[in-house]
Amino acid sequence: MSTVIRLSLRPADHAKVVPLEVLRDFADVRAGWSYLEEDSQHYSKLKEAPGLILRHRADRAHYVDLGFVETAPDTVQLAVLDRPDADTPLAPDDRADLLDAFLDAMRDYLSGRPDHVRLEVNRDAASS
Repeated sequence: MSTVIRLSLRPADHAKVVPLEVLRDFADVRAGWSYLEEDSQHYSKLKEAPGLILRHRADRAHYVDLGFVETAPDTVQLAVLDRPDADTPLAPDDRADLLDAFLDAMRDYLSGRPDHVRLEVNRDAASS
C-alpha cells in the first residue's frame, strides 16, 4: 500500500471548510496527536505549498510525524514522514497501521463536529 494518500474534507452543506484548519483542530482535541507549528512552517516552505505536520505519539518514547500538503481548496496529500534520526525507515505494515489509526481517529473526530464534514480518502494518490 502507498504511504501517500489524498484526503478530501468537504462539508455536507455549503459551509466553508479549510482542511488544514480542520487538521489543526483535530490535533488540539485528540489525545496522542499534536500540531507542530515550526516544523509545519518548514514543511510548507520545503513543499512550496500550504501544509502542516501532525505528530502521533503512541507512548513517551515513540512518535511518528504525518505531513499534509494542500493540493486543492478542499484536498490535502498525506505522507508518513520518516524520523531523521531513525536507523531504518518505518516498515510498510507499520505505515499502513499508522494511516489506518489516523483515519479512524479523524472519522471519529469528524462525527462529533456540528458542521458535518465528509472525509474522502484516495489511497492511490501517489500514482495519480
